[in-house]
Amino acid sequence: MKVLVKVVLVAAIGLLIFISWKSIQGPIDFQKQSEIRNEAVKQRLIDIRTAQVAFREAKGEYTASFDSLINFVKNGEVAMLQKYGDLTEEQMEAGMTESKAMNIINTGNETAIKKAGLWDGQNNRPQLRRDTIFVPVIENRFTNRRNFAPDSLRYVPYGNGAQFEMATDTLTTSSGFTINVFEAKAPYTSYLGDLNKNELNLLIENVRSLPGDRYVGMRVGSIKTANNNAGNWE
Repeated sequence: MKVLVKVVLVAAIGLLIFISWKSIQGPIDFQKQSEIRNEAVKQRLIDIRTAQVAFREAKGEYTASFDSLINFVKNGEVAMLQKYGDLTEEQMEAGMTESKAMNIINTGNETAIKKAGLWDGQNNRPQLRRDTIFVPVIENRFTNRRNFAPDSLRYVPYGNGAQFEMATDTLTTSSGFTINVFEAKAPYTSYLGDLNKNELNLLIENVRSLPGDRYVGMRVGSIKTANNNAGNWE
């Protein structure tokens, strides 16, 4: 009987130790995993923003369609300015600017170009040349993104197939200008939902308790206010 009591006591003590350990380790594990996942979601949102900015440069507006955005990243092109030659310090000190120089050069008047001191006598051509070329989006905007896959843009990392919500709109500024805006977002529940539920609920409540219009998740851009396409982590 005494042996049985001792076994039960040892088991109870072990259970209490385990519960205490879980109460301490649980928040630590949640914090570690949420940081890893937040970074992955943040990078995906940055990629979406990069693609949207390029899309707007080429098309004049943002898109609310991931199909259109992904197709553009795969097959679209963006303009890139190639620059040959620079103004000298003496020319700039004399008041010459690149804009003024190119205006003169673009006239094609060799006499005027020479008179302005913008002729390269050694190569027998204008001192400056600015050419616009068109290059693939994926090569120009995602050069430093190793293993970048355009088809993944729509999917929330760790979301088990969940997709980002994306929308566009137009806003009128206080100055009366109409601007095109977009946002892409994913709630915490879409990619942290399989972690500790108590910690997730605590995170959500903490965000909701903060002042202002806080999104309970990660978001880039906004269709409610012009924020220069900032992420809510920035």
